[in-house]
Amino acid sequence: MPAGSGAPHLILAGGGHAHLHTLLRLGELTGRGTAVTLVTPDRFHYYSGMGPGMLGGRYRPEEIRIDVQRLAERGGASCALAPAVGLDPLARQLRLADGTTLSYDILSLNIGSIVSAHPFPTDRIIPVKPIVNLAVARERLQALARSAPPCVLVAGGGAAGIEIAGNVRRLLGSRGKVTLITSGNLLHHFPPRARRLVLKAFGENDIEIREGVRVEQWLDGGAILSDGRTVSWDVALVATGVKAPALLQKCGLPLAPDGTLLVDPYLRSTGAPEVFGGGDCITPSGAPLPRVGVHAVRQGPILFRNIQAQLMGGDPVPFRPRRNFLQLLNLGDDTALFVRSGLVWRGRLALLLKDHIDRRFVERFAG
Repeated sequence: MPAGSGAPHLILAGGGHAHLHTLLRLGELTGRGTAVTLVTPDRFHYYSGMGPGMLGGRYRPEEIRIDVQRLAERGGASCALAPAVGLDPLARQLRLADGTTLSYDILSLNIGSIVSAHPFPTDRIIPVKPIVNLAVARERLQALARSAPPCVLVAGGGAAGIEIAGNVRRLLGSRGKVTLITSGNLLHHFPPRARRLVLKAFGENDIEIREGVRVEQWLDGGAILSDGRTVSWDVALVATGVKAPALLQKCGLPLAPDGTLLVDPYLRSTGAPEVFGGGDCITPSGAPLPRVGVHAVRQGPILFRNIQAQLMGGDPVPFRPRRNFLQLLNLGDDTALFVRSGLVWRGRLALLLKDHIDRRFVERFAG
């Protein structure tokens, strides 16, 4: 419903982690006269915490996805299945890839991020975001493995790269070659023991690691590295740094240096209080956060409460990020890495804990 035509109109752009709580409680908004539209390029949201496990064959694609269109419609909202490509905050309008223009009273952005090096010269180079790309990678690797053992290159030595490399090895078994490259040390933001445990695990599972090198140029079937060497591959998976979606770059709202939306403690744009945001596409003013899913999940209830307060009156509440949060990395060999503060260990129990937490999260929204 257009802004100013009666009922206030809330647009949720993106169906990611930070919007799931609002989607689950939409009836509390639509039941009191708010028109809501979910704008998303796909009816399914793939849960990133289980993405590497899907790649490795632990989960089927349908086990890790949430039908956000169904959630929206069940809560009385409409759904526009198209990417958002333009934002005019002065006119309060969002433009979609299909040519539709939607007016809003309140807009909330949860549009994620994209891999910094994208686009690539060939579709055999697969960025790990969006997570559905990992289902494509799985099918491609399985097809290649039927004829010859494939060579796989994983670029990125953070948590995502570690999980991807380990689960590529799980998918291929003992066949093929898996190489991980990283411009620094593995897991350089983690305690040193985390790196040592991953090096040990990857040594046991025949995953080659090259630290201190980066890709200078992507080729079709190869990559020129910063040390002058060239590495060949059949499939490359890119889990390097991320950047903000193009939608934000020309919108005129205040942005952080990395192009993400600058928000106040209440997750509102610092330049437009009717624009909210959560997840990878935002940066809290004065307090940048690492791009990890736990923050987006915890922003969800705050976003809902503050959107509700703006629509119906009430005081907003600030988002207070948890600094000491649990991280569990699926290493692909039926173990996981457990990291919380200074406690770091690897084992099967850690993977069982991760599986329990992840399944419970998806079931909450998909049930």
